[in-house]
Amino acid sequence: MTEELAEAPAPLISMPEIAELAHVQRPVVTTWRRRHKDFPKQASGDVTHPLFSAREVTDWLIVTGRAERDEIEPEISLHTLAALVGQYPGRDLVAAITALICLRYVADENEPLADGADDVLATLRERAATNDPDDHLFLSEIRAIPDTATWLPGLVNELIEAAWGCSKAFEKVMVARHRFCAGALFTNAVSPDLARLIAEVSGARELARRTDSIIITDPAASVGDLLTAVADILGIDHEPIFTGAEADSVLARLVRRRLTVHGIPAGDMDIRVGADLPDETGDPDVIVTQTPYQSGEDRELTWVLDQVGDVGVRVTAGRFAVVLGPSAALAGDLPQFSAAARARADLLKADMVEAIIKLPGGLVPFRPGYETALWVMTQARGSQWRGWVLLADVSDRPLTADVVRDLVEDIVTWRRDGYVPTAHRRVFCVQAEVSSLVDPPRPLFTGRKPLSVRGRKADADEQVRLVTQYGADLDRLAATATAARGHVATEVLSASDRPSMADSVGALVRRKRLVLRKGTRLVLSDVGGEGKHVVLGADEVLGCRRRGERRVDFEVFASRYAQARLTEPGDVLVTLTPRPGAMIDWDGYAIAEFPVRILRIPAAEAEQFTPRVLRAVLFGDGSAVRVEGAIRAGRSLEDQRLLLLSPAEVRAYDTLLTSLDERMSVAQREIDLLDEFHRTAVSGLINGTLTFGLGAVPVVRPSVYRQSHRTVD
Repeated sequence: MTEELAEAPAPLISMPEIAELAHVQRPVVTTWRRRHKDFPKQASGDVTHPLFSAREVTDWLIVTGRAERDEIEPEISLHTLAALVGQYPGRDLVAAITALICLRYVADENEPLADGADDVLATLRERAATNDPDDHLFLSEIRAIPDTATWLPGLVNELIEAAWGCSKAFEKVMVARHRFCAGALFTNAVSPDLARLIAEVSGARELARRTDSIIITDPAASVGDLLTAVADILGIDHEPIFTGAEADSVLARLVRRRLTVHGIPAGDMDIRVGADLPDETGDPDVIVTQTPYQSGEDRELTWVLDQVGDVGVRVTAGRFAVVLGPSAALAGDLPQFSAAARARADLLKADMVEAIIKLPGGLVPFRPGYETALWVMTQARGSQWRGWVLLADVSDRPLTADVVRDLVEDIVTWRRDGYVPTAHRRVFCVQAEVSSLVDPPRPLFTGRKPLSVRGRKADADEQVRLVTQYGADLDRLAATATAARGHVATEVLSASDRPSMADSVGALVRRKRLVLRKGTRLVLSDVGGEGKHVVLGADEVLGCRRRGERRVDFEVFASRYAQARLTEPGDVLVTLTPRPGAMIDWDGYAIAEFPVRILRIPAAEAEQFTPRVLRAVLFGDGSAVRVEGAIRAGRSLEDQRLLLLSPAEVRAYDTLLTSLDERMSVAQREIDLLDEFHRTAVSGLINGTLTFGLGAVPVVRPSVYRQSHRTVD
């Protein structure tokens, strides 16, 4: 820190930050500034990037009723502290802020830090030495605060008062840790909902009810997100012991301070600096952790599974572990007979895996493309559930509080003594026999949660009733309309109580039962309204644009895209961006534009798939939907499960789909004509070429806007 910070800096705030503070869109702030003369004047910055006094903006928002004081004051206090980054290194700043919060909590939470002292920092250093003589928590951090920063304790006091307590103030800093530009603080952060899910399924709550004290451990503690989540669900009614290891000494001390302000005494925690867990505290009752991150290019799936196995061997009967790791290793489709597939099968056969949860994207905010999954582990030998595992796929939906609650209920209820599967309808989890997944190794997830035999029969009867009713309704429409509305063959469907077979697109491609081709990246200037080759991109696949509106000239395509390949008649064009969709290119010889991909059916597989059947079963279970916060779909195209029907069923299904397509084509032509009529009528009424005559019959009159005086017919 430099001498420039000898006094507390006046906090400034930009217009985008004002919008975020007030929970409005950015243009709203511009409107406020233009319309309201009492809006705070610009304090700094330039015309394009004006800055305002954060205090004046806060007061204006509160006075005008656009914000509540209790909500906005902690945020503005955080903004003031985060604004110091640049003059005060973010890593050191967070260490100082959290050390001061922890000191106030330990010394006297109700007494402000060195309030009224002549030499504030000297007083605080003496108080820190008294309360942390072994320098276990905050003594070094408070001694490291520069002598010029006498104003820093006052800002921390404001944050604590605004947040209504030390623990809430500490968590405010943790939620906003990314603002302090210190990568180590937030690279491994997980979303609060995910931390809550891990804590709830860890078994800590159940174990704490049966014993006076339990040991909770994280062998890779980072900043303590998972340990803190467990501490929160246990509350003050129990006396847990928290242990852990963290290689970074700054983070390890941060974890100690964080647990301290959450009510964990120093004698009930042992967070070591390094890679080794403390042995003298005993075997952990609960382990919550995440495997070290590896980029997708360098990720070794067997190494990830070895890390999970190392956690599993520490779990004995009656104890639990929850491990967060890459979905590709823990829940993805692994190549059959690969080393990773065998390693995962061995872990499943060891009766140490209780549940596997495939999670949505975006739960590790620093790495939004990192797809994750959870393994809930316990020793099942001697249990009635030996040889069984719960599977849950929630990758296609946000991890809301309701989803967390239902997942927790599914898992916790299943593990209870006396549980009867038929007496509880699970929301997300399905009970699977381990032997059906590992001999030989098979995909863990095959789509949506399957129905029970009873549920499948009831659902089949209902589906038959619905399609029969739909068929009758369509027949009545056909009888009163044109002969073009043919019969829909609903009679080909009947009730069934057998589970369906499925396989992934990736597996079928590897076995050459399907062909997958990438789309072509086109230069925007090469695409126009004329040319030989039709362009089929995401808009065309999703029906947002008609086929043929965009084209590329033959010579341009031949010269600039020599490596590209055209579609063939019957190809299925697929996109996951911006949402899942598929279309059949019956004409062929078109350009599939990236991110669209081509799925082609080889001639040898004509009995297994037809274009219509392939398109229909591709996204039928809705699992490719991208949830909010994720940058990828819930399931990649290669992982998408395809229903495998017998040749006879394929022919019958194709017949049904053909009749449906024919009816939809007729209906679409009628809808298009009605739409065109409506747009013409509206346009004519607006420009004066149409009006309503006697009897509400539209008649045409000459346009008063045209130079020509001809009557429009």
